[in-house]
Amino acid sequence: VPDTLKDMRLYGALLNAYVGAKIRDKAETLMEQMRNKGYCITPLPYNVMMTLYMKLDELDKVEELVSEMKQKKISLDSYSYNIWLSARGSHGSPESMEQVFQEMDLDPRIVPNWTTFSTMASMYAKSGQLEKAEQCLRNLETRITNRDRMPYHYLLSLYGSLGNRGEVYRVWNIYKSVFPNIPNWGYHSVISSLVRSGDIEGAEKLYEEWLPVKSSFDPKIGNL
Repeated sequence: VPDTLKDMRLYGALLNAYVGAKIRDKAETLMEQMRNKGYCITPLPYNVMMTLYMKLDELDKVEELVSEMKQKKISLDSYSYNIWLSARGSHGSPESMEQVFQEMDLDPRIVPNWTTFSTMASMYAKSGQLEKAEQCLRNLETRITNRDRMPYHYLLSLYGSLGNRGEVYRVWNIYKSVFPNIPNWGYHSVISSLVRSGDIEGAEKLYEEWLPVKSSFDPKIGNL
C-alpha cells in the first residue's frame, strides 16, 4: 500500500480487523505505530483496543488506556465511558463503577445513553444489588428512542434475570405496541426471561403465539 494511503482511516480499519479477529500482538504493534505517527488523537483507536482487552478479560489494560487518554488530554466519548464502566463492573466492584458514572455524569459533553444504564443494571444484578439494578432499568427506559429495538431486548433480559415477571410483561406489551412485527430475537428475549423468572406457563403461551408469526423457525427458541 503506498505511504500516501496509509492515513488514519486505513490504520483504523486495520486495527478494527485485528481486534475483530482477536490478533492481540498485531493490534498492539499497530497501535504503537499509530501513536508514533500521531494518529492517536481521538478516542476511536483507544476504544477499539479497550474492546479487545475486554474480550480478553484483561481489565487492567482498559484502565491503562483510560489513563493514557487522560494524560494526553484526549476526551473520552460515550463509548469510552461505557467500556470503562463495564470493566470496573466486571472487576466485581460496583463502587468503582459508580465513580466512573459520576465522572461521566459531570462531563458536560456526555449524555449517558441506554447502554450505560444497561451495563450498570447488569453489574448491580450480578452483585445482588437489585434495587439499584431496577433503578438503572427505569433510567434505561427513559433513554429509548422510538425506532430502536435493542433496548427492549436488554430490558426483557435484565428484568428476567431479576425475576421480575411483572416488568417483563409490561415491557413486552410496550415493545409490541411500538413495533407491530416482532423478530425471532424479540420472542427469544421474552420467552427466556419468563423461563428465568419461573413463569413456565407464560413462556409456553408466548411460544405458541410465536409459532404462527415467526419469520423463520429458530431452534434456539424451541430449546428454551
